[in-house]
Amino acid sequence: MRTRWFVLLALVALVAAACSSGGTTTTKSESGGDAAATTTTENEEMESHEPTVFVDAPVASITVDGDPSDWATIDGLDIELEPIEEEVGKGPENRDATVKFAHDDENIYALVTVDDDYNFDPNNAHFSAAVAVMFNIDGAPHMGADDDAGENSVGMVDIWHWELDCASGEQSGGAVNPAGDGSDPGNDSVCNLDDEWATDSDNREDDNTATGENSLLGVWSHSNPVEDGEGQWYFELSRPLQTGDEQDAQFTVGDTAELAIAYWDPDFSPEGWDGDHHVQSAELGWIGVNLQG
Repeated sequence: MRTRWFVLLALVALVAAACSSGGTTTTKSESGGDAAATTTTENEEMESHEPTVFVDAPVASITVDGDPSDWATIDGLDIELEPIEEEVGKGPENRDATVKFAHDDENIYALVTVDDDYNFDPNNAHFSAAVAVMFNIDGAPHMGADDDAGENSVGMVDIWHWELDCASGEQSGGAVNPAGDGSDPGNDSVCNLDDEWATDSDNREDDNTATGENSLLGVWSHSNPVEDGEGQWYFELSRPLQTGDEQDAQFTVGDTAELAIAYWDPDFSPEGWDGDHHVQSAELGWIGVNLQG
C-alpha cells in the first residue's frame, strides 16, 4: 500500500559525530550541529556517507520475546533522537535511545530501547509508540533526495516499520502473519510490522516486487506498562541475514551495514503521533553496524 513517508534522512547535511567504533563499551553520541533542512551538495554527500558512529553485532543466542535480558552482556550505542526541524514549543521532544545488534548463523537481531512513557491503544496505533529501523541498500549517502523538490533520489533504503497493532509479548511481522494482499507481500496485515522500501522522503511502499517478502519477527515490551508510566520501550526484532529480496538490505558476516532509527511519540498531540513529527538519528549520518565473525 502506497502511503506518505515524511522527511527522515532527506535534505539534511548529515553531520559527522565525534565518536568512533564502540567495540567494548557503550558510547554516548555527541550532536555535531543543528539538523537544518538543506539541499545536500555533492561534497557534503561524499564527506558524510561513511559512518563515523558504530555499534558491533557479535555472535549471540537471542530469543525474540520482548525480554531484553538476553542482551545484558552485549554492548550498545547510546544515541539521542531529534527532529530534523525543531519548532519551539511544537515538539516532538528529543528522546534518548540505545541500539544493540547481534547475529547467529541465520538471523540478524536488533534491540531498540527508547526512553518514553507508556501509552498503548490496540484500537488506534497513533496512540501507541511507533518505530522504524532503516538500512542502506545501494550505497546512498542518505535517504531521500538531493534537491528541494524531492525528485532526485539518491538511493533506496530498507525500512522495518512498526506501528503497534498487537499487544506486548505478541509476535509481529511477516514471519508469523500473512500479507495484506498479493500485491504487497511486505505488509503484515495483523500486527503492522511491515517490510518496506523507499527511494525518496515522501513515499514508502511495502515490498512489492516478484522477490518481495516479509520475514521480520518482532516483539515489544515496556519496563513500566501502566498508563503514562515512565520507563523504556523495548523493540526486539529479527530477520534472516539473507532474504533474496531486492528491496531488502542483505547482511554478510564481516561486513558493515548502515543504519538509521526513527521514533514516533504518541504524546505528540491529542490525536497521537503523526507522520511528519518524529525524532530520528539523522544528525549522526548512517550508523555503522559491524557484523562480527
